[in-house]
Amino acid sequence: MIDIFLIRHTTPDVEYGTCYGFTDLDLANTFPTEAARVQDILPAKDLTVFASPLQRCSKLAEFLFGTPFATDERLREVNFGDWEMQTWTDIAITTPKTWMADYLHNPMPNGESYAALYERSIAAFQEILKTKQDTAIVTHGGVIRSILAYATNTPIEDSYGIRVEYGRVAHLRVNEEGFELKGLNL
Repeated sequence: MIDIFLIRHTTPDVEYGTCYGFTDLDLANTFPTEAARVQDILPAKDLTVFASPLQRCSKLAEFLFGTPFATDERLREVNFGDWEMQTWTDIAITTPKTWMADYLHNPMPNGESYAALYERSIAAFQEILKTKQDTAIVTHGGVIRSILAYATNTPIEDSYGIRVEYGRVAHLRVNEEGFELKGLNL
């Protein structure tokens, strides 16, 4: 039996309604309080730690676990390309309907598709599972949704419905029968 803790970074320092993914944002001034809350949820046992290299995740990983921990580029948020740091309102006005017709597979302009994020997230997750270690993965909402969809056999097109909040933990248990979701948004 292996326990996996999927930890979403705390609230980023960005104006509400701004599109960001690959942008390396810092954390809001609420970080110490939010991070302490996450720390209280995690079990008092040794965990192997992986994190997105973006500072909003690596700062939380360092706060929770100290160093060293492994970073993996595949655990970064989706690359929104030309949409990075634009408002969602502006994006909605300029986005062609052809993109929306297949948003799962159409990449954002000069970015990537959600399907590409899913594939790289699951590739990283499958490698992490091979360690057979109790693990914490400090990452982003899109990566966590992808992993949870994979683990719960949720179709990719339904994974956007999985609510993943800032500074919250999803707990997966892996056993001989597969995955068991022990908790979400803890």
